[in-house]
Amino acid sequence: MTETVTCRDGVRVLMDYTEGVLPVTVRHAVEAHVRRCGRCLGFVRSYSETPRIMRRATVTRMPVGLGRRLRRMVAALPGARGGRRSRS
Repeated sequence: MTETVTCRDGVRVLMDYTEGVLPVTVRHAVEAHVRRCGRCLGFVRSYSETPRIMRRATVTRMPVGLGRRLRRMVAALPGARGGRRSRS
């Protein structure tokens, strides 16, 4: 990757960037791009927030009845193992 990062370059290294494992020169180039690009800044922020959102969403237990209904709905989807098959 060159010292100038494009949006496409940034997407390719986004996981490594948010995990802090990029080489320092690449990290600086990504940070310089993100400072100038509002779209990429929003993308990096949302990508960084995903683990926190997922942890928070899984703290609350799903009501038992809702879980059963969801499993039945998923099992009934076409192509689901043991689900209904479409009749063409």
